[in-house]
Amino acid sequence: MADILFKPLVKSIEYTRKDGRLVAYVGTAERCNASVAPDSGATVLSNLNEPFDFRMHIFSLDAEKIEAAGGFEATFERRRKDRPSECFAEGEYFKSERIAFSTVSVLDPGESRRRSDRGLVFEEDLVKRERDGFSYKLSMWRTPAGSPVRTYVMKADPRRYGILCGTPHMKPVFTPGDIQKVMEEAEDAIAAGYDVVGATNADFFDMFGDCHPSGLCVTRGQLVANGNTPNPFFGALKDGTPIIGRLSDYPLDAVEEAVGCGQIIVKGGEIADTAAFRPFGEVSHPRTAFGIDREGKIIAMVVDGRRPAWSNGASLVELAKLMIAEGAEIAVNTDGGGSSTFIVEDGGLKMLNHPADLVRPDEDLIRPLFDSLIIYRKNTKQGSDIK
Repeated sequence: MADILFKPLVKSIEYTRKDGRLVAYVGTAERCNASVAPDSGATVLSNLNEPFDFRMHIFSLDAEKIEAAGGFEATFERRRKDRPSECFAEGEYFKSERIAFSTVSVLDPGESRRRSDRGLVFEEDLVKRERDGFSYKLSMWRTPAGSPVRTYVMKADPRRYGILCGTPHMKPVFTPGDIQKVMEEAEDAIAAGYDVVGATNADFFDMFGDCHPSGLCVTRGQLVANGNTPNPFFGALKDGTPIIGRLSDYPLDAVEEAVGCGQIIVKGGEIADTAAFRPFGEVSHPRTAFGIDREGKIIAMVVDGRRPAWSNGASLVELAKLMIAEGAEIAVNTDGGGSSTFIVEDGGLKMLNHPADLVRPDEDLIRPLFDSLIIYRKNTKQGSDIK
């Protein structure tokens, strides 16, 4: 019998300089964990903003040591031991590969932004509605090649509207495997007395495991999950003020509502963290983002993608630019892909976008998830009775 040829595990290597060190972005063909020897001069950086993407690994390196050695050795451990592998031999769950160093692969940080920014051009607003401090619209943008990119945006004045972290069946606890579609969580909020005007998906969650959210989850002042996470979140203080930040910025007991997020893509009205050199940030995907403008208004945006004739998604650089175009002073990226869902109340709750799943991208496969962002009109009952 001929020997089975196993593919190399490491697929891509890129370096950049940051804070006097080298940062290596190593892409692998399979989901796996990475480790390095203590004396290698390298440190594995936890991929906190993408907790369930185990194909990209980030290392912080002693530049002088790595350059002299011409690279470093990394050991990878398979995560999915129940599936066939093209990289690991049968019964082999650890694999050591050398990560080569080349000065050619040390890229300027701006290179990531340049190569993932197609230069979207605004064409027209296809739908536009505004009433009593709440508005939503569907807009058409195009790439220079003419490919469509459709965006959905809702804005709300926090003096008239509040935000709610929707959870399955309105329960303020995490139950493994308990998930709902955004529409269902919005309907449950209505049944509980909330005057819902809009809703989107929210945090990343472990869709391959117990569905646990990856970041902070607080609903009606009660902690649901991850009370010590370093991840950023979008939420509201006890007085209803919308916020984007981390628990190092806001004490947990001051937070009334919170949904976990990924990168803070806009800060001070400028592009911030766009997951440089990582496919997650550079590839055009369906996206969801939350922001706050200079007047304190809430912004929620969904970008459809993965349907070339309908909409072609956005990279994180493009998403940041789209949010800045809507006036965002600060904005954060959250779960996207097949999770991105945009719902408004217009004679009843309606889903306006077309979620696209990688498995069947041409069908509206509405994905159940853990938490959602719900925007509701404030009234007397919600100001006093609902908790």
